Amino acid sequence: MTEKKPLLIITRPQKQSEQLLDALTKRLRRVPRSIINPLINIKDLKVDLPKSLMNPFIFTSQNAVSILAQRTSQRGDVYCVGLKVADLAKANGFNVISISETVEKMINTGLPKKCSYFRGKQITVDIASQPSIKMDEYILYAQELLEINNDIEFQIDKGCIIPVYSENMANHLVNCLNSNNDHIIVVCISNKVSKPFEKLGFKNIIVSPEPSSDAMIETLATKV
Repeated sequence: MTEKKPLLIITRPQKQSEQLLDALTKRLRRVPRSIINPLINIKDLKVDLPKSLMNPFIFTSQNAVSILAQRTSQRGDVYCVGLKVADLAKANGFNVISISETVEKMINTGLPKKCSYFRGKQITVDIASQPSIKMDEYILYAQELLEINNDIEFQIDKGCIIPVYSENMANHLVNCLNSNNDHIIVVCISNKVSKPFEKLGFKNIIVSPEPSSDAMIETLATKV
């Protein structure tokens, strides 16, 4: 008898959730049992931008790329965190000159002495605090946390696997889920993201071997 795979519940913003499911479907060559239920909504903060922005640009999220590309016709060299961010930047006409796996690695590699940084309101690492760098910082969006509805809560209680890509989402899930979590598997993109679940006593925590989208897909592919 074939073992029934756990239900995959994807809680990322809608666009990123759809991308994850598409990538996983291609990797598996089948559609996994899944539900997309975003627990984060991306809110455009409508920030006033100058007509001329200081190049190069720094992008650490797809949301920042999408919003800026709609708000200005200015393009140029960009530093990106993650291949997905870099691919979206290229698709929107930016010239990608550097791709780092994480924000920390971007900082360690060395940032340009003058640049513009576009980000969300919630961040894990404060790039703008780096010394000796003239940086114009623009907060383009905020992540609005959404509650788990009763239908999804019922599905979670029956057992599931949840991919988690940020500390913000990890903390939100910890606040939403009850202490009886033996039936829940969380797949975290990094050790840092796994910490809130460890503190709550989660027994089924899987950490991606690398903090990348591809590594997360490979890890999920063995479980769903």
